[in-house]
Amino acid sequence: MLKGKKSLCMMIILVTACAAFAFKGIVLGGTKKSASTMTTNINKTSVKVVKASTDTMVNSTSFNASLEASEEGTISSKIGGKVIEVSFENGRTVSAGQALAKLDDTDIRNNIKSSEAQLTAAEAQLRSAESSASSSQIMIAKQQTNLETAQRNYYRTKALFDQGAVSKVEFEASESSLKLAQADLESAKASSQSSSLSTETQRANIQKSQTDLNTLRESLQNTTITAPTSGIISGKSITVGQYLSPGTVLGKVQNISFINAVIEVKESDLSYVKLGAMAKFKLSDKDSEEYDGVVKSIDGAADPISRVFKCRIQIDNKDGKLKPGVFGNIKIATDENKKAIMVPLKALAGSEGKYYVFVNNNGVAKKQNITVGEISEDTVEIKSGVQDGDSIIYTNVGTLQDGDAVKVAAE
Repeated sequence: MLKGKKSLCMMIILVTACAAFAFKGIVLGGTKKSASTMTTNINKTSVKVVKASTDTMVNSTSFNASLEASEEGTISSKIGGKVIEVSFENGRTVSAGQALAKLDDTDIRNNIKSSEAQLTAAEAQLRSAESSASSSQIMIAKQQTNLETAQRNYYRTKALFDQGAVSKVEFEASESSLKLAQADLESAKASSQSSSLSTETQRANIQKSQTDLNTLRESLQNTTITAPTSGIISGKSITVGQYLSPGTVLGKVQNISFINAVIEVKESDLSYVKLGAMAKFKLSDKDSEEYDGVVKSIDGAADPISRVFKCRIQIDNKDGKLKPGVFGNIKIATDENKKAIMVPLKALAGSEGKYYVFVNNNGVAKKQNITVGEISEDTVEIKSGVQDGDSIIYTNVGTLQDGDAVKVAAE
């Protein structure tokens, strides 16, 4: 009995050991197979590639640029006065001629009434002087007639006196009448001249009164301070109750519907920086938004110190995104184009002076050091390190290492 129990135990132990060994083999075999499959799949990074190609590249030169308003007007008071109303703020968009502030006009209105009264009086005096001058002219005509009658009577009487037909008394009487008629005519002429001078004086008074009245009316209009041009207000410097002197600057209005990018150009660059040349503006190299511009003006003479020419590029800014005083970058195409190998900008890795790309070499990412040239929008010129036709990886570049296995994903 004891011998039978011992054999059964040995059999159980043996079966158990065989089962354990078999299970281990199965488990280890399955694990090794799964690990091999997982290793093959996990280590391959999915990437997209593009073939490096030689394209025609438009050469361009970059310039640092500062933005300024295409037009700027100064808000100022043409007359002195106390501010009673202000209706503008910095950053507000206004139209040319729009009312911005109001000065007290009480004194001016009173002066206008006084000037109008003076003008009315001067006009009345002119009418009186003109009437007197007219009467003087009538009197001259009358005295001229009297003189002519007296002259005829004198010559007739003298002839008769010489013949002895009339007395000396009659002759002397006609002579006296002639002299009196001559005196009356001279008096009438003197009176007429005085009336004419009075008329001219009154006309001068009217002209002065009218000028004074026009000046006052213009001053009344100038009590309303208006925008000199359309644009955005900046530099506000005015408060209610403030007394302004003529010419006091109260702020500025900047027209930025078109904005100028100002660059400094060397004489050697004037061969392609010409009036009408097209340009591109960006706030920074990282900024994706680009603005079209055109060269509108170039200074006729270089700065005597820096020896550069100031050039202004006009940019359409109807949306108002660009602001004066901001810096950016202008690119202007040169007259020469060239052939160059171009790849997507996002394929580029590394830092300045140490750039590289990954080339797909039969499923292996090969790190390739490169020299870059011009960067244009979303592409970059490769001067060395890449051959025409190389398969360049342009996705997952930041996670790749030299020698990593890759698989090309379908586009």
